[in-house]
Amino acid sequence: MQILSRLSAYTTRAGVFTRGLATATEGNAVQDSVRVAKAAPRKVFEGSNPTKGRPAASASASSSMGSNANKRREDGPKKEQLQKRVLHIRSVARSTKGGKIRSSSAIVVVGNGNGVGGYGEGRAADASGAIAKATAMAMKNMVTIPRFQQRTVFGDIMHRYHSVTVDIKAASPGFGIVASNHIHEICRCVGIRDMAAKVRGSLNPINVIKATFEALQSQKTPVEIAQARGRKLVDIADAYYGGKL
Repeated sequence: MQILSRLSAYTTRAGVFTRGLATATEGNAVQDSVRVAKAAPRKVFEGSNPTKGRPAASASASSSMGSNANKRREDGPKKEQLQKRVLHIRSVARSTKGGKIRSSSAIVVVGNGNGVGGYGEGRAADASGAIAKATAMAMKNMVTIPRFQQRTVFGDIMHRYHSVTVDIKAASPGFGIVASNHIHEICRCVGIRDMAAKVRGSLNPINVIKATFEALQSQKTPVEIAQARGRKLVDIADAYYGGKL
């Protein structure tokens, strides 16, 4: 009996070993077939499209690239049309226990040369940062400036801002801009070509710029004058502007 039991045990162990060896052999064969399949080149049949199955993605990608390029072309001229003038830069230094802390401030005027303009102030540790902040603020503060015949102001203006008094007068065609440097640059950005201006009182450039913008925005157009007097626009044009509007 002992001999029979030992023989059956040996037979069982041999069967388990044989099954394990067969499983390992099958696993190795599968791995070899996968490696061969990966290494083999893809076959392209005649009349088939190798990119078939992905045309929508490629088309959408190309369309998106084309739309982005068109946007860049459209945004380019608009940004180039804006005229920027850095009118004043001031650097200061604050003395502290640890040393001097330097900072810069700038005022920038931006306009499209066609009746729209604005100014902005910026402060930063360096001049370039101050100019960038002032430019962004100027673009945000852009307003419409009324112009007579798209070249000059509608009439004589006298405006006071703090201790600065700005006296602006309209001019005939071809007169040009006769004014200080700051007012001259503002007129170029806004699109005024014929005008005379005189600054009285304080000559602080920041206050001069603010006074000029307030004076230009305070103009009364013929439509406003006609509405205030209950007249027609034709009567106001004949009385004040010689019938030329």
